Amino acid sequence: MSTRPKPRLITQLLVGQMILIVVAGVTLVGTALFVAPSVFNKHMQEAGIDTSAARKHITEAFAGSFSLALVIAMLTSLIVATVMAWYLMRRIAEPIESLAIFAESLASGDSTGNVTVASSTPEIDRLSVALTGMSSELSKIQNDQARMLRDLAHELRTPIATIGALVDGIEDGVVKGDAHSWNTVRDQLQRLNRLSRDVRDVSHSYDQTLSNLKIPVEPNEIGLSAIAAWATRFEKKGVFLEFKTRGEIPLISADPLRIGQVLSNLLENALRHTPKEGKAQLIIESVAGGVSFSVRDNGEGISANQLSHIFDRLYRGDNARHSGDSGSGLGLTIARSIAESHSGTLMATSKGRGRGSTFTLIIPTLHEESI
Repeated sequence: MSTRPKPRLITQLLVGQMILIVVAGVTLVGTALFVAPSVFNKHMQEAGIDTSAARKHITEAFAGSFSLALVIAMLTSLIVATVMAWYLMRRIAEPIESLAIFAESLASGDSTGNVTVASSTPEIDRLSVALTGMSSELSKIQNDQARMLRDLAHELRTPIATIGALVDGIEDGVVKGDAHSWNTVRDQLQRLNRLSRDVRDVSHSYDQTLSNLKIPVEPNEIGLSAIAAWATRFEKKGVFLEFKTRGEIPLISADPLRIGQVLSNLLENALRHTPKEGKAQLIIESVAGGVSFSVRDNGEGISANQLSHIFDRLYRGDNARHSGDSGSGLGLTIARSIAESHSGTLMATSKGRGRGSTFTLIIPTLHEESI
């Protein structure tokens, strides 16, 4: 069953305007023809014009001149109103039609197009700005997804190739199936498991679905727990790990597991990029409106051009790539998403390569969070 195509918006608006003009004109003519003569006759009687011939002549003259003037006025009004209606409808309908076409292209996944409409009304301008913003965001998401898939393929290739080579070597008798070989396989499997977990978490953070069970928490308890979890690994590598608190630390409203996850990511990052006999610190202190968790190290540092990308998904600095670092490149992205889900911030600073770095997590205090 075929559906009749709906007329365009400009057609509907123009037809509606024309109907309004015609109805107004008919009303005006009817009023003039049926009401005006009787009123005019009444005024002639009051003026003392009694002869029927004179009254008839004057009435006919009035009706003729009035009708002619009315017709001229109606035609002029109709022409002017039609031109103005057409102009106004085009100013409204054409931008909406352009925006509708642009929105359809966005719905189909095409974010390469652009829309430029002449400013007509504040509402249409807002719609244009919103659609342009959606286009930019969609383009960014598509680029991020493409880069994520490329980087994931790169990240997966190394552990899979390592495991495959070891298995083939053990089968062929070239490599001994000793503890060292199996530890290598286990390490690569842990790397794959960590990558899988991080991809899951970062996808949740992208959808803003990271779960947070916020409760009043002592910041020092979270810090001590994180230090205890990483102390052995720092000691094994020969990196000194220090825990400090400064002043009185207020309670925060947070999910202790999520904040612990952030600190774990920051400590892991510090451990990877701090050489043997280096030093790392976790410092907790009260700041304006919140509590600051700072992880500092005197390791490789971050160059100025890398600082703006350090929290990007799957971004890994040159040092990490060249050193064979096994990080997934997602830990800092997840950490910032968790901070933002707590109405907090996560920032990175560094004085440059070889001069260490500082990552600072700020979470609002319990009082500030509840406002």
